[in-house]
Amino acid sequence: MKKKKISKKRNIAKRLTAKDLQNIRILAEMLGKIIPYSGRGNFTLQNIAKKFGLTKSFPKKHQNKKETFSYFIRDVQKKHPRMMKKIIREIFPVAIERRHQQGNPILLGEASLLSDQLYRIGVDLRKEIRALDFPKERPTVTPPPYEIQEILKKFNLHTNLMPECQKLFLDGHINEAVRKTLEKYEVYVQQKSGSLAIGKDLMGGAFNLKNPGIKLNLQKTKSDQNEQEGFMHISMGIMQWWRNTLSHGDEQQISHHEAIGRLFLISNLIHRLDECK
Repeated sequence: MKKKKISKKRNIAKRLTAKDLQNIRILAEMLGKIIPYSGRGNFTLQNIAKKFGLTKSFPKKHQNKKETFSYFIRDVQKKHPRMMKKIIREIFPVAIERRHQQGNPILLGEASLLSDQLYRIGVDLRKEIRALDFPKERPTVTPPPYEIQEILKKFNLHTNLMPECQKLFLDGHINEAVRKTLEKYEVYVQQKSGSLAIGKDLMGGAFNLKNPGIKLNLQKTKSDQNEQEGFMHISMGIMQWWRNTLSHGDEQQISHHEAIGRLFLISNLIHRLDECK
C-alpha cells in the first residue's frame, strides 16, 4: 500500500522590491508623525505591536525612530502582510484625537498622502480613511496641548497680563494672546515714560542712551549701557516685527511653543521695568 504524501504549506515570506522598500521608508516617516515608538502612555507602536503579537518584528539593536519604523513595517509586510490593515485601523482613531489635543490636527491632505502611501505597499484603506472626518485647514482657534497649558499656568506671568492674556492663550486664541500682551506692554511703557508715542518710536525714545524716558540703571558702566541699549533694541524689535505682523489680523496662527516664548519674554521685560525707580 502506497503512502500518500502529505504536503505541508509553508509560510513563505513575501519578497519586497527596491521600490517597496523605498515606499516603506516614506511610510515610516509619515507614521512617526502620528504615533510615538515608545513612551509612558498606552498609545505607542510598541504597545500596539505587543497587542498583535508582533514584538519580534522590531530590530534587536537600537536604531533611530525612522529606521525602527521602517524595519517593523518591512518585517510585518514580509511575514504577516494582512496585519498592517489591523495595525493602521488601531492607530488612526487614537492618532486623530491625540494630534487634535496637541493643537496639531491631522489635516485632510496629510491623511490622503498617508492613505496613498499605504496603498503603494499593498495596504488599501483608502475608502476607510476617506470616511473619517479630517479638517481641510488648520483651525484658527486651537487650544494648546495640556503640557504647554500647565507650563503657562505655573509660570509667573506679570499681573498686567493676567488673567486676560493667559485666558486668551489657554482658550486657543494664540495670536490674539500675543498681540494683547504686546499692547499691554506698550501701554505700560507709555505710562512709565510719560510718552504718547507708539510702537517702535515709543521704545526708541523710552530706552535710548542719550535721553531715556526710562532708566534701567545708573548707566555709569559699560555693562549698564549695554543693558539699556539692548533693552531698547529688543523692545523696538518686538514692536516692529511681532506687533505690526499680528495687527494685520489675517496672519497664520503661530505655533504654541513660539507663542508661549513670546509671552514669557514680554512678561520678563515688564518685571524688569518694575525694578526701575
